[in-house]
Amino acid sequence: MGSRNPPPNLYDPALLAAVEQAFDATWTVLEAREPFRDFDKDNELKTELSHKLNALAADGVTDAIELREWALEGLSGHR
Repeated sequence: MGSRNPPPNLYDPALLAAVEQAFDATWTVLEAREPFRDFDKDNELKTELSHKLNALAADGVTDAIELREWALEGLSGHR
């Protein structure tokens, strides 16, 4: 995977867009995996996912697809 680079500017519009896209894509996968869970009220999971994606971006992962894949691997108990 070639998108691990030196730490990016976390306020870069392209990176922010990638993180947002990764959040939406990851959320869709999680909803599909647990169709009976009330995701609209799961603020704890939203926060956990946001923190995970931001940490990955800070570590240099800048591609939305890779962000999604790494986030899914790293979320506790949501496989």
